Amino acid sequence: MKAIIFLCLVALSAADQNARIVNYQSGIEEDGSYAAQFETTNGIKAQEDGISYPGNVPEAGNYVRSGSYSYEWEGVTYTVTWTADENGFHPEGDHLPDFSHTREHIGGVEDHL
Repeated sequence: MKAIIFLCLVALSAADQNARIVNYQSGIEEDGSYAAQFETTNGIKAQEDGISYPGNVPEAGNYVRSGSYSYEWEGVTYTVTWTADENGFHPEGDHLPDFSHTREHIGGVEDHL
């Protein structure tokens, strides 16, 4: 998990090679839950938390995660809040299209089998 967070940090700061991480905090609890947040010198901020639900066999299970990130582009701050679970990644933001109505019409994968 820490490797994923680190790779996200590297990708975000690659957009501005002079950006530096000014705040980074993370923690993993015994119950499988975690929380992480960071901020860079170029104004990027992100936070995430979640919990792991183990499956019945090794390498199975699911994470339920939520978080947000924000960044500035041409004087406008964009913020995305999101959730991710067994149904996929669900971002929301004022600058993003609203796809919530499509989820109602598509249904789950099992509805199409």
